[in-house]
Amino acid sequence: MAVVYNQLVPVLFGNGALDLLGEKVKELGGTKAMLVYDGGVKAAGIAPRAEASLRNAGVDFVVFDKVQSDPADYLVNECGALAVEAKVDCFIGVGGGSSLDCTKAASLLMNHPAPIEQYFTAPPSFLECCVPVVLCPTAAGTGSEVTQVAVITSSVDHSKPSVFMRSSLAIVDPELTYTVPPRVTANTGLDAFTHAAEAITAKGRNPRSELLAKTAIEKITKYLPQAYDDGKNVEARYEMALAANWAGIAFQDTDCHLGHCMADGISAKYHTPHGYNCIVVDPELMVECAKFVPDKVKIVGAAAGARFDGTEDAAAIGKKTADAIRALMRRVGIRSPKESGMAREDFIECAKMAMEIDYGLRLNCPFEPTLENVSEIYARSYDNY
Repeated sequence: MAVVYNQLVPVLFGNGALDLLGEKVKELGGTKAMLVYDGGVKAAGIAPRAEASLRNAGVDFVVFDKVQSDPADYLVNECGALAVEAKVDCFIGVGGGSSLDCTKAASLLMNHPAPIEQYFTAPPSFLECCVPVVLCPTAAGTGSEVTQVAVITSSVDHSKPSVFMRSSLAIVDPELTYTVPPRVTANTGLDAFTHAAEAITAKGRNPRSELLAKTAIEKITKYLPQAYDDGKNVEARYEMALAANWAGIAFQDTDCHLGHCMADGISAKYHTPHGYNCIVVDPELMVECAKFVPDKVKIVGAAAGARFDGTEDAAAIGKKTADAIRALMRRVGIRSPKESGMAREDFIECAKMAMEIDYGLRLNCPFEPTLENVSEIYARSYDNY
């Protein structure tokens, strides 16, 4: 069967890359930018650095700095309205996945009537913005800078639907991640891990996505503990930024699958960090996937440090892979659902929401998700970590 893979978004990668922001915006034809970030980016001194680059290049800008974690639809609408009123001709997002997703979604309102809620789609449709969009991640996690997905929180039911739109350029500067605190470093790094694990096991996998995802898992397994221990470890931050970006490219090619539906089910109930929600179900998801694609789960496990001697059956491959993932989780301080204050019955109840979310992602799973088997994965995730 023929497969398709491509590079959706060009990437400018390397230490100091943010200083080229103004120059790159001008190359894209931008003269007045909508600059989007949150309070943490400002406090870390990253926003002033981005603003200085724009000023030095002669690019005017207006600022939207109200982004919150898991940005709500009304924030996207407010950002888009400000951009339309200011008549900007480009968008720049600087921050974690929330800021990047808010930027992508708000940019659509330049040439699509508000509110953004009308573009929440299942299955997804692809929308184009009429102005350039440049995204600069400050955490090694979501890969949003190179995907067409913008996850927005519905203020109606607290679900996390998506709009679909790609950026024009990603500027990935590992220096921007130096101030990310340890717990966020762990959650975002493990988010990238799940992107890669799901890309390898997805129905939509392809040779390039597997190569990028496997290498991303190897890098995350080696360098995430180092970045967690010392946020200013230059090598670890560089390699983690690269791993997260590659995992993003991999799952843009393949899409994720059931793990992200399950994570969104947890988020809707508990509002816990997305990366935590993804990784806490990932070991048992890999156990289930091993029943259907053991060779692919073995790739995940080996990249995560599991040792195989070639005699393992599917169950053993799943267990060794799950054990390797849990070892990494413990190394970077990930707490169990029980330790996080989640009741077992309520945690399993998240299966109902997971089965209502992202039908397309569920179809990309290597087995057919049902309420029964998804509930069982939640239960084992709660009991076995």
